[in-house]
Amino acid sequence: MSKEDNDNLYVLEEEDPDHSPLNFAAYEDDEREEEVNQEEISSSKKSPFAHLIQIMFNPVQGWKTLRRSKISVESLQSSCFYPLLALLAISNFADFFYSVNVNLSQVITLAVVSFVSFFFGYFCIQMVLNWFLPKEVANIFENKFGKEYILISLSTLALFTLITNLLPMLWPILIFLPIWTLYLMFKAVRFFKFQIKEEMKFFVLSGSATIGIPLLIDWGLNAILPY
Repeated sequence: MSKEDNDNLYVLEEEDPDHSPLNFAAYEDDEREEEVNQEEISSSKKSPFAHLIQIMFNPVQGWKTLRRSKISVESLQSSCFYPLLALLAISNFADFFYSVNVNLSQVITLAVVSFVSFFFGYFCIQMVLNWFLPKEVANIFENKFGKEYILISLSTLALFTLITNLLPMLWPILIFLPIWTLYLMFKAVRFFKFQIKEEMKFFVLSGSATIGIPLLIDWGLNAILPY
């Protein structure tokens, strides 16, 4: 046997240092990457309404999943927000079961007002926040998650109003449901990665606008439209 062949017997295959048995950090990174990929795959299969339900009952994970998802703003509008507004408008017809003094024209007017207050409220909220928030903060409404933040928040309000219309006898209890919306919005602020001093200002202004603007539009339309 030649000296060269003898040397080859002792040449061992080099191990990848990043994936050696003792490099636990590399395996942990791989596991994290795999978990993120699995989360993205599962989130892509969720419907927009499923994202809404997850956010309502598990806000931190729900907002995180929505932020990473590839669901478009248009899909969230057409598959979640607008259908909820349609159901909200229809829920006004429950007045026929609870009041003997209501007539069809009144119910139709209420249905139109409730739909319009949320539909135009979405655009008014963004416009008002662009006026009052610093430019670098208001810019978040130009990206996907900023618009979804408002859409999801308004969708929860529409859902709560719908439930109140169907169960008016529980109004003294259900009137506090918008606090839940504010809680969900508070949990979402962290994902915008603002500076600490800007987080609370953004939450207070966006929460006030989201709750107040649809109410103002509803009040204004009810004041000028005939019944």
